[in-house]
Amino acid sequence: MSTENKAVRKKGSSFSGRNFKTGMYSSIILVFVVAIVILINLFVSQLDIKVDLTDDNIYTLTDDTASYLKELDADITIYYIVKEGSEYEVLQNVINEYGRYPNIEVQWKDPELYPQFAAQYTDAELTETGNDVIVVNNDTGSSRFIPFDDMYITDYSMDYTTYSQNYSYTLDAEGQITSAIQFVTEESHTKMYVVSAHQETELGSGMKDLIEKSNIQIETLDVLSATEVPEDCNILFINSPASDISETELNMYKTYLENGGAAVLTAGYSASSMPNYNSLLKYYGVEATGSVVLETEGNYLQNYPTYLVSPFESVTDDISSEFSSQDYVIVPIAQGLKLQDKADMRSTITVSNIVVTTEESYAKTNPNEKSEEESLAKTENDISGPFSTVIQAVDTYKDKTSKVAIFASPYMFADDWIGYYSCRNSDLLLDSLDWMRGEDTNSIAVPQRSLDTVYLEVPLKSAQVWAIITIAVVPLAIIAAGFVVWYRRRKH
Repeated sequence: MSTENKAVRKKGSSFSGRNFKTGMYSSIILVFVVAIVILINLFVSQLDIKVDLTDDNIYTLTDDTASYLKELDADITIYYIVKEGSEYEVLQNVINEYGRYPNIEVQWKDPELYPQFAAQYTDAELTETGNDVIVVNNDTGSSRFIPFDDMYITDYSMDYTTYSQNYSYTLDAEGQITSAIQFVTEESHTKMYVVSAHQETELGSGMKDLIEKSNIQIETLDVLSATEVPEDCNILFINSPASDISETELNMYKTYLENGGAAVLTAGYSASSMPNYNSLLKYYGVEATGSVVLETEGNYLQNYPTYLVSPFESVTDDISSEFSSQDYVIVPIAQGLKLQDKADMRSTITVSNIVVTTEESYAKTNPNEKSEEESLAKTENDISGPFSTVIQAVDTYKDKTSKVAIFASPYMFADDWIGYYSCRNSDLLLDSLDWMRGEDTNSIAVPQRSLDTVYLEVPLKSAQVWAIITIAVVPLAIIAAGFVVWYRRRKH
């Protein structure tokens, strides 16, 4: 047989041999898998399926907002006012989430193409960089303008060791847009007057923000110049005066409440005598003991037995029905409050304990008299618990009903505590305000979300261990495995 014929036969056998068939089979499978992947990608892209992998779920609406939007029956349009090409992607993605609900339509409006559009709804100037939002209720014509700066918040602080400025960035898009939808769908709006005259403790800025997102307008009431509580006051807030109120103020508050008013009263410990303010509490069945409560066997912050961490006593009353007995509130430096005996209360009043201390708690009337170590020890002069720390009171008289929520500490609503781990301080206050506003009110106040990058910090010892593993151990293991494979093939 000629050399040429042998070469042809050898070449022909290479196309029909075992290796060729295996390679062809693998190639077909590979092409088939690639085709399936492409088809799946095309199918998924048509479904517009996205997964929010951010730490704070900044692209995902909260469960509260989602539930509210599902039940929404108003015709809402969200106008996104932005120049083409200037969209802030994070905000744009959040707005798109609202457009997924049946009664909400999202429309883009370029202010260069529609220069007079926003003037129909607001007199405010548009943000120069764009990305403002207008929420409109098409059924009633009610609207609210949300500037970009209210949704994208920049704070900075000075580092005096390096004389450099540190910036932090916060997103409040959902909080502002959900609040605006609630605002334009409400039939009436709530106004809360915060009393200012006796060095009352100020509400934390974070708590104020949540209250305002609940569409409650906050006003200051200087009772020294007032002759009565304003007619448009829906809720009165007295946050633990440092000095006593006058008899004139006491009568003014009683008159307001007797006419169907609502109030939040906090009664923190004070070394000053407070007969008139205590009289107002007593009017609603609550005795102030002028003491500071300590927990020694119950829950409290480590090393701070005056910072109580208490579970709900009642979860059936109006202001606590959204909670469970497993929920907690933190009550820093609580005054010892006790409910009056039924026989001493007015017959028209109903008072409920919402949060109480344990049986082992006790209260001191002179907490600053001795050293800290001595003052913590229980003595025979101390008042035994339990004590009320959150109280709900309702008074119905002559067909008018007043509602009062009483808290044993004004510090419960400071910024340090409203978001402290899983404590429900802010939720409890918001639910109390909803109860005062009416049975059908269920406001949503979505907290802000941080946009700051969180860097993974690895301890030095761990970094050294992982460096040895990745630089030495893994490469040596691969080399050793390769040597074993080579040696076995060589022997065969």
